[in-house]
Amino acid sequence: MSYSSNVKQEITKKIPATNLECLAEISSIFENKSMSVKDGIEIKMENSILAKRVYSLIKNTSSLKFGIKYSITKKFTEHKVYTITLYKQKGLKEFLDSFKFSYLDIIQNDEIFRGYIRGFFLSCGYIKDPKKEYSLDFFVDNVELADKIYNILFSKKKKIFKTNKKNKILVYLRNSEDIMDILVLMDALQHFFEYEETTIIKNLKNKTIREMNWEVANETKTLNTGNYQIKMIKYIGEKIGLNSLSPVLEEAAFLRLNNPEDSLQSLADMINISKSGIRNRFRRIEEIYNSLIEEEKIVRSN
Repeated sequence: MSYSSNVKQEITKKIPATNLECLAEISSIFENKSMSVKDGIEIKMENSILAKRVYSLIKNTSSLKFGIKYSITKKFTEHKVYTITLYKQKGLKEFLDSFKFSYLDIIQNDEIFRGYIRGFFLSCGYIKDPKKEYSLDFFVDNVELADKIYNILFSKKKKIFKTNKKNKILVYLRNSEDIMDILVLMDALQHFFEYEETTIIKNLKNKTIREMNWEVANETKTLNTGNYQIKMIKYIGEKIGLNSLSPVLEEAAFLRLNNPEDSLQSLADMINISKSGIRNRFRRIEEIYNSLIEEEKIVRSN
């Protein structure tokens, strides 16, 4: 089974805490999957986990008569389709009316919000293994419903996005903290703890890699700086001699020649001055080097 299927299986092992949560879950499933037919209301699903969930939710919240069957379809690839039919009967309209929740109902009532998001995920949600990628997707069939789930999650301060993907509208989360919040909301606590552990390990690895890269970059920068300074010092020595430099610049020059791989801070510590102090000395050496280079260019041009 896929990671997403395992999450859904954990969710469906638990019955919603209240009748209102059950109805909210049914509400979002019906919005995604139901359609009116001659005999009543029909819900078609390609997932046995969802089919069992819908069956138990309807049974727990109503005394209506309904049928369940499955068939084999060869559309795209051969697979089973589960169909639950709520027959036309007394009480059907009242049952359908019992979970017609408004947008404000969903965002203002925690029970309705929990059930609605859970049902939406079971209907059209997909979550990737965090070891591969942080990703929670909702593949929605119509614009109105996509806007609804987008606005609901946006109202809860989630970093939610929306785009078109083939013949579906993709509403998605890519932030690990937001995804973990959704897992807790849906009562997938086992997967939440595993997800959290994975993110901690990944963050530690990434931090270690960043620190190593930073150290390598610093070492490379130090070596490059040292090599350039040695190049300048040797050029000055060849052209006018290092003894022509002022005592403090001559001291800095020999210090660098004797310590080619040391950082500026290390050189500064050796002669008990500040880092900015040693940097200023090499800046003055560079000015002398540049002036000698310019003089040589003038001589060559003449």
